[in-house]
Amino acid sequence: MPEDEPRFFIELRGVGPADFPVEGDATQTDEAAALAADIHDLVREEYGKTGLIGVVPVVNPEAHERLADQC
Repeated sequence: MPEDEPRFFIELRGVGPADFPVEGDATQTDEAAALAADIHDLVREEYGKTGLIGVVPVVNPEAHERLADQC
């Protein structure tokens, strides 16, 4: 994704990486992908933002901390 492409970040409070199955659990990717798909559908359908390209969940605790520190 080009750096000049618009981005919008949403922080979910009350849920974090620890609320998903531990790394190495095959369901972790499935649950995170399902959550991202639900958010993607909500934004496109309920808010009419059909230009939405994708939603990326971050369930890696270290990456989560880096992002949280930048906000």
